[in-house]
Amino acid sequence: MKTLLKVCLLAIVLALGIGEALGQYMWTQDARNPILSGGAAATWNSNLFSPCVLFNTDSSRYEMWLGASFPSHFSIGRATSKDGINWSMYPTAVLSPTPGTWDENWVQVPAVIRENGQYKMWYSSYRNIPPVNPYSIGYATSPDGIHWTKYSGNPVLGPGTAAWEAGGPYSCAVMSFPGGYKMWYGGDDSTDSHMSIGYATSVDGITWRRDTVHNPVLNYGAPGQWDSPHVAFPNVFQTGNTCYMWYAGNKSGVGRSIGIATSQDTGITWTKYPNNPVLFPSPGTWYSSDVLPGSVLRRGDTLDMWYAGGDANGVYRIGHATSPLPVGGITERQQEVPQDFMLLQNYPNPFNPSTTIKYELPRASQVTLSVYDILGREVSVLVNERKDAGVYEVKFDGANYASGVYFYRLQAGDFVQSKRLLLLK
Repeated sequence: MKTLLKVCLLAIVLALGIGEALGQYMWTQDARNPILSGGAAATWNSNLFSPCVLFNTDSSRYEMWLGASFPSHFSIGRATSKDGINWSMYPTAVLSPTPGTWDENWVQVPAVIRENGQYKMWYSSYRNIPPVNPYSIGYATSPDGIHWTKYSGNPVLGPGTAAWEAGGPYSCAVMSFPGGYKMWYGGDDSTDSHMSIGYATSVDGITWRRDTVHNPVLNYGAPGQWDSPHVAFPNVFQTGNTCYMWYAGNKSGVGRSIGIATSQDTGITWTKYPNNPVLFPSPGTWYSSDVLPGSVLRRGDTLDMWYAGGDANGVYRIGHATSPLPVGGITERQQEVPQDFMLLQNYPNPFNPSTTIKYELPRASQVTLSVYDILGREVSVLVNERKDAGVYEVKFDGANYASGVYFYRLQAGDFVQSKRLLLLK
């Protein structure tokens, strides 16, 4: 099955209310900001924006893909770092527009994940064909994160039939899960007057199915609010049964800021944090006009965010900020380093209403621990993040589930194991 290093970052079920929990997501800017700046004016990377960061456990380094531009050309660059602060930029673009094709005008806003040693990227683009210039999303793969092959059938997601996304999808976040992929994307109404965020799923990452029942799943705010008339640039991860989305809101005449929303139904119904925005422009600084979300990763008890900031001259650079990790209801315990991967039988079993699942990791791995019903439907994601070597315990609460047989499945790197549990009420 699939692993995800980009967005599924926490492994806790929050016992706090939404307002209390999200109140801890106030970001502290790094004193070393901006941590990555572009090249000279009119070079391919004079502006940098939309950073997508993952941590490569094989090389023990951070990898970043980001939009890069000068006035009339947009491409995607790459940088690497050992600490997430000091970055080395690859000298040339790693993905560029292809003349005469659907993405001949720009490629930008990358969403990258790494699965089984292969990199997969979804990116935004458009072709300037007046009077309508629709956005679309393309797909590319790479063995090393540098040399990319665009999918021959691109784009994989184009303009929708509904008015809110008639101008096409602009920016996206992609999450892998057992059985496929989820995507959240910014939908343009074809006039750039309004943008909302939609949701789609795919088995292979290529053929996408829009959720026409619930879309758009996140709407722009009411007139005068900080996120009216645009919401876009989503970044999503899941912890337990809760999904978190950082997104950009655009208030006319003010610029873009970063807000957060949560979902308790795997990313369909979202609740905006009432104290949004959580990160916003500051006059007289390098981010005086815009801040745009990039990636959020976990480092110990801290969340790290990489984001883009724009100044009064329209120059964009990459910044870094941190936020405390909330304390939640799942108990994690890291002890001695085990010799082998192992998934232990839950205890107690049978149980009512909760049980503990223990697993062991001999080395750092991307871990997914999920619970399925007797029909093979996923009912809960308990863990979906990178874990250091150690012994861990996770609680599964079955209070909201019917009595019966369930299965829990652990994937850690190439290791996969499943066991049965029995809920008796």
